[in-house]
Amino acid sequence: MRGALAEQDRVTIYQYRLMQKVLVRGELYRSYLCAIGILAVFLVLMYRLDGVKAFGIGILCTQFIHFLIIRLTLIRVDEPDYRRWGWRVLGIWIGYIPVAYIEYGLFRRLHRHLLWLGLCTIGILYPWANEATMISLIICHLWFLAPRLVINRRLRKSRRDGVLRITANEVGYYHR
Repeated sequence: MRGALAEQDRVTIYQYRLMQKVLVRGELYRSYLCAIGILAVFLVLMYRLDGVKAFGIGILCTQFIHFLIIRLTLIRVDEPDYRRWGWRVLGIWIGYIPVAYIEYGLFRRLHRHLLWLGLCTIGILYPWANEATMISLIICHLWFLAPRLVINRRLRKSRRDGVLRITANEVGYYHR
């Protein structure tokens, strides 16, 4: 480096400070797993073998739909950096999620797109899916998005130019 930092034109210094931490308590984790268990039991009791198939289709198709929407939205709203996203199972964070720091504004916009475009995509499948499959798709879609929507709700008053760090037990919101 030549000269002092104040004399250089293109210097970026990252000094983020933790502004808010959202903890994922054990009770939340257990209730989150109970919710999908209740859906599975409901589908098996109401639809028997079709319910088991619908539950599997719901989980797999929802993850595929989420993957496609996230990838397409990243191309549209941000310079795509696919190394910052990956398939993870971190407590309640299941699916294609950020594995590195992510801008909070991008996170909000991306999950707003994911919620509505996911529901529209599931709606398009309506003519070809039976009742059990539609129930499974909608509930699995909302189940996978629930932790992300809770984070968006808890941080709604935060400035959008901060960054999020998602771990298994907590989500940290950092700002300069």
